[in-house]
Formats: sequence, C-alpha cells, structure tokens
Amino acid sequence: MNINTTRYYELLEVPVDASQEDIKRAYRVLALKYHPDKNPDPSAAEQFKEISEAYGVLSDPERRKLYDQYGAEGLKLFEGGGFGEEAAYVASMMGSIKYIGCLFCILLLVLILFPIFIVVKTKSGGVSWSWAKVFSPMWILVGISTLLFGIIAIRIKKLGTTVIFIQHICVLLFMAFLTANLDGRTHLMWAKVFIPIYILIAANMGKKYEVFKKDAYEKRFTDPEYLRPVTNFGLGRLGFWIRSFYTDLHACWFFVFLILKIDRAVGWTWYINSIPLFVYIGTYFIIMFLDNSAKSKNLDQIDEEDEGGHKFFVSIFCCIMIPVIIFIGLLAAHLTSDKFLIAKIFAPIFILLGLFFCGFCLIFCLMSFFGDKGYDEFAKNMGMDESNFFNVVNQKLQRPQRFLEGTAISVEQSSSSGEQNV
Repeated sequence: MNINTTRYYELLEVPVDASQEDIKRAYRVLALKYHPDKNPDPSAAEQFKEISEAYGVLSDPERRKLYDQYGAEGLKLFEGGGFGEEAAYVASMMGSIKYIGCLFCILLLVLILFPIFIVVKTKSGGVSWSWAKVFSPMWILVGISTLLFGIIAIRIKKLGTTVIFIQHICVLLFMAFLTANLDGRTHLMWAKVFIPIYILIAANMGKKYEVFKKDAYEKRFTDPEYLRPVTNFGLGRLGFWIRSFYTDLHACWFFVFLILKIDRAVGWTWYINSIPLFVYIGTYFIIMFLDNSAKSKNLDQIDEEDEGGHKFFVSIFCCIMIPVIIFIGLLAAHLTSDKFLIAKIFAPIFILLGLFFCGFCLIFCLMSFFGDKGYDEFAKNMGMDESNFFNVVNQKLQRPQRFLEGTAISVEQSSSSGEQNV
C-alpha cells in the first residue's frame, strides 16, 4: 500500500527531519520564487498553491505528525473529512496504520465474545455466571472507549467531544444498572434502569442544536458551515428538522415500547416491540435514496466515482441489515413463544461478525504481507484508480468535496492568504 509521507518535504526541498526554522526559511525562498506576481510562468500559481499547502501542514507540529504517519490523504481523513478531530488525535497516538489495524482486530474479537457469552448463559443447562461477567466484553470495549474519549476531551476541550465522553459514561452506568437488576442485586423499575439511556439520547439531540439556527435550513446547500444536503420530505423546515433527528426519534419510540413491555404496563407480544426497528430499517433505505437525490440535484458536480461510492455503501448496508433483520425476527419469536434455541437466534449475528473479521483480516494481510505491489494489484482489480488507501476512503466519505471547492473556502482563498503572508 502506497502512503506517500515525503511529498510535502520534497515540495519544500527540505529533509524529513528538518526543523521548523528550516521549513519556514525554505517556504519563504520558494514562495518568492513561485509567487504569481513575480513569476510569469503559467504553472507558477499551481506550484505556489502546493507549496503553501505543504507549508501549512509541516509548520504545524500536530498536523506534521499525522502527515508523517499517514500521508496527505490520511491527514485529510482524520482531520474531519471522514472521522473528525477525535479520530485525528487517536491516529496521532497510535503511530501506524498497522497498529490501528491490530487494535481493531483485537476489539472485534472481544466483541464477538459478547453474543457467545449470552448464548452460554441463557441456553438450557448453561453456565451459572452472573450477568456482570457475561457483559465483561462490553465492559472492556466501552471502558477503553470511555478512557480514550476522556483523554481526548481533556486535550481538545470542545463541546462535541465532551458530550461524546458523557454519552460513554451513560452507557457504563446503564450497563451497571442493567446487570445489577438482572442479577437481583437491585430491584429497580426498568424505567429507572434506563435513565442513562434517556440522558444519552437527549445529549445526542443536543449536539445537533445548529439545525435550529436561523440560516441553517436556507444555507444547507450553499454554506459549508451548515452543509446538510438531505431531503426534507417536502415539509420545508419542519421536514429538515425531522430528518436531522430521525434516528433519535426512532430510538425514543423503541425504548418507550421496550420499557412499557418489560415493566408489564402492556400485554402485547414482542413482535410489537420489533415494529420500531423494522420501520426504521425500512424507511432508512428510502431516505438513503432521497438523500442521494437531494445531493445530486444540489451539488455542482456528481461523477461516476461518487455514484459508485454511494452504491458501494448501499450494498454494504444491505449486507449488514439482512442478518440483523433475521436476528430481530427470531428474537421476537423466541421471546413471544420460545420457538427457537438461543444459539440459532444468534446465528445471523455470528455470521455477520465472522464475515467482518474475515474480511478485515484479508485486507490487513494484503496490506501487510504483499506490500505496495500486492495491494496496488488488488486495488486495480477492484477498480480503484488510486493506490493510496486513504485516498480511496476519502473519496468515499467526502462526497460534497467538489461542491465545497466552489464555495468561499476554496483552495484559491487559501493561496490568497499565503500571498498576503509573503
């Protein structure tokens, strides 16, 4: 796999271990040489933009560290184009894509243990573990994630990251209340056990407060700050709000039905409780196509690669949802009339997680053992024009990028600021 981490240094004509003073000095010399006002060559302006971009990265220690580890496309991916600032901080700590891959592999294996523990606990003649022990894989996963986001929240000091950390705390509290009630150590009403979930959903909705800003709806196709090219169901501003909180509203519906059922406030079957999930999955398919249609109509340039990326994610979503739908149906049938063995109910989940694990191992082996040549051949056979892994991922996750390049935050504006600095 080809991850170029030296191009910016080559543009500035400095070694990879150059000091900040050396980088600054080299930039000044090259900026004067290629400044459009001083160099009539038509290619000088483009060269000047590239030099300014390289200097913008290498002059910032944090961005330089990410670039040295993951290259330009990896930097863009982690800085917000794909995963956000939290991912950038995690990536800088990990130091290598191989370390990230190994960690992901280990965590996936731990996750697979959770449904296995549930099966051996609940099957006839199963183990006598406490529910706290059954949830041990989730304690590990959520505990590591909470610790990580706690460190990031302290380091970044941003509201969004702090909210995510609070949500992780809510998940830990919910698991503590849940296992205590299941083990008989407490006898709370289930409505009280789910209090951390109420807080989690409320916090998630609170993070989206910007959709209520005065210009958020009008500017959602024109201003990068509010860019949300999604359908509004033909309901104008109200539809835009509904779309923004669609998942949260369905979560509220699901948990209200669940609490009413387990607290025995209603006598309906578990099939009724599965309705919110089936409705969400079904309507989400429709919304995916409506969102894509809204993007196609409002973004300036939609090419075949963008359409291919959309079809790719739709295919992945379908592959994931089919086992999930089967699992939900089997679980509802089991809880209603005990028709199926618990091991058979979880079979779709085992298949799904197993496919994820095998697929990840295959990709990781291609990247690790076959090197650049082997991965590039694989990418070519898969129809990927670029050999850079991060470039491929970025293209899939940054669909509105060409639209943004035509707005007020374009690269040309960045080069103008570079000209002023010179």
